[in-house]
Amino acid sequence: MKDLHHSCQGESHILSNKVCQDSSYSSTSDTMSIAIVCDGHGGARYFRSDVGSRFAVDATKECVQAFVSEIDVNLFKNKPFTQKEALSSEASSNIYTKDTNVDKALRQLFSSIIYCWREKITQHSQSTPLSEKEKSSIKADYLSDFEEGIGIEKTYGCTLMCYVYTAHFWFAFHIGDGKCIAFDDKGTWFEPIPWDEKCFLNKTTSLCDSSAIEEFRYCYCGDGNNPVAVFLGSDGIDDSFGETENMVNFYVQILKLINKEGLETAVANIQETLPQLSKIGSKDDMSIACIYDEESLREKEKNLVGWQKRNIENQLFETNKRILKYKEEITRLGKCDLRNQKLMIDFQYAKQDLSKAFELKHSLANKWNKISEEIDGESYTPYNDEIGWEESYLVESESTDVNCTSTPPSNEAKTNVEDTPADNTNEACYENSEEDTVTGLEVDETIEAEEKNMTDMKDKDNNTAEKE
Repeated sequence: MKDLHHSCQGESHILSNKVCQDSSYSSTSDTMSIAIVCDGHGGARYFRSDVGSRFAVDATKECVQAFVSEIDVNLFKNKPFTQKEALSSEASSNIYTKDTNVDKALRQLFSSIIYCWREKITQHSQSTPLSEKEKSSIKADYLSDFEEGIGIEKTYGCTLMCYVYTAHFWFAFHIGDGKCIAFDDKGTWFEPIPWDEKCFLNKTTSLCDSSAIEEFRYCYCGDGNNPVAVFLGSDGIDDSFGETENMVNFYVQILKLINKEGLETAVANIQETLPQLSKIGSKDDMSIACIYDEESLREKEKNLVGWQKRNIENQLFETNKRILKYKEEITRLGKCDLRNQKLMIDFQYAKQDLSKAFELKHSLANKWNKISEEIDGESYTPYNDEIGWEESYLVESESTDVNCTSTPPSNEAKTNVEDTPADNTNEACYENSEEDTVTGLEVDETIEAEEKNMTDMKDKDNNTAEKE
């Protein structure tokens, strides 16, 4: 097994001179592999969350190591892949499942992590007085509570995500937002840890919650069905991609780069890429951690590439549907009296949308061709379909009464992670992006126009325990 991890300061934190509040860790030994990602909350109430996230990593590492060394491996023997929601979610559905020996053992682990983390932050709060910077920038109520020892957990509040692999079993657990993505030996990706619906917008469950022990979600497996690779990503990464498939593609690009250029080059690319991704994406701090089976990855890379191909095919299908819709709209409006300003505006926008759809189709087809060449070599057949490549509906540049923008910039000459040499990491790990149909993300200022994905990151001022 091999591992990697990296955390970087988000663009908004750079601009506001705020420290990186994420922490990450990964390691591989003869007994186990472990990956951890913790995201400190950004709100003013959590003014030492950067310290809290580091302590959460340390506490998790210590407790997991003890758990793995002391646990009876037969506890997980022959156990199929199993997912468990937070106890609070089970209570809401009145379906309780956490009564097995595995559940009890993992609950004890989570309890130990919470206790260890609280011990560490309490000691830090007592040994580290408020700095002059904290006194001048933090609300008086928060400072008063801190000096009186009230709500110390919130001062250091953070999320926690962890994946653990051993020769006999593997498990993963999570409290808070961010996402865990796993790849099986067929190249199929899945989210092994159930999502928590309480994590929404700027709300998240947290280690600092009074009910934290009830909010852990987790999964485990002991029947030998092990993932080829597992990625942990903080919400700063997740929020930069919109659709989960786009983030998955990003992870596949990393795995392909590992196979092609090696782990060291991949890590160097990640270190260069994440700050750029934050700048044009979520603006948030970013953390990534990964455990992968090096031998299986070499054997299964074509399966991962096959998923990329199918993903692009799905996007091409949806793009063709949009093309047909825009053509129908143009035909309909073309029969109308276009001296009507509203109809003329609709007509112009329909033509512009069609132009953009064809441009996107060209970009997707080029990617499909490239991936097909990876799979089949030079014998591949370039992409084509019955819809074709018509480009006769470009918006005219002549002056009109409507406020229509010109044809969007070309998507040519973009850099993919697998194409980027080791000495040109500034554009590494990115792939071209277009609205909600991207197969990756690229250093391209036009992406800032994507309102859905590119809104500034909202600080987590409250956790779910405070949610109205």
